[in-house]
Amino acid sequence: MSGWITGIALVTTKDEKTGRNIGIVCNSLTSVSLEPLLISWCVDKKTKSFPDWENAKEWNVHILAAGQEDLVHRFTAPVADRFAGLDITYSDSGIPILPNVETYFTCKTFAKHEAGDHLILIGEVIDYQDSIAQPLTFFRGKFLPGPHA
Repeated sequence: MSGWITGIALVTTKDEKTGRNIGIVCNSLTSVSLEPLLISWCVDKKTKSFPDWENAKEWNVHILAAGQEDLVHRFTAPVADRFAGLDITYSDSGIPILPNVETYFTCKTFAKHEAGDHLILIGEVIDYQDSIAQPLTFFRGKFLPGPHA
């Protein structure tokens, strides 16, 4: 699949029990439906944060812009707190919104489907901000700027 160019997104949620912010890099984002407005993404069942995603009721999907590779590296690094030092804000329901991200969707979990070693999460978009000018893409193991709007 390295020959399939993808966009890069970061998905965030909050652990309801501990209040801990959780974030993961995603390149499996897709539009599912316009009525209602649904999007989906997949999470690996082997990832450390899988139980958090399996139980998440709401989450934010951040579409990364060209030049935001530093956020990808931050959220794939083996560190205890990937949010440390970031000036994050929160949605009305307390889900983290990453700084300097021009496009994001706030979603509530609509459905979950088992798919081999992954779980497909489908979310109903309940709010969004869209002003990205040039997305960050990934192709054959390299980050590339996507087309300008």
